[in-house]
Amino acid sequence: MVQEQELPNSIKEAMERTPVAFQPDKAAGVTATIQYKFTGDEPGNWIVKVADGKCTVEEGETDDATVTINSASDIWLKILRRELDGATAFMSGQFTFTGDMGVLMQMGSWFGQA
Repeated sequence: MVQEQELPNSIKEAMERTPVAFQPDKAAGVTATIQYKFTGDEPGNWIVKVADGKCTVEEGETDDATVTINSASDIWLKILRRELDGATAFMSGQFTFTGDMGVLMQMGSWFGQA
């Protein structure tokens, strides 16, 4: 079980922790590039790449994202902290995405969220 103090307090902290949370066995055979576009309190763009059992994170934008997630930073932080269900947030229009819905639905399990 995740300890309370281990939950990220900012998008930057969450993005920096992504490679540590990555579970390569859950993403076997996966190659995906996830583009995050955050607005709100912590605006910015982040790229998460999953390939060959590894996960890398960098600030910036890419033209070859498998899925692009557009979200207010506070909403995404609540999803990461499990204070808000991702599917519920999507269905109620709290974030949008373009690209591969399968990747969107699977990626939580790659980082120990499912």
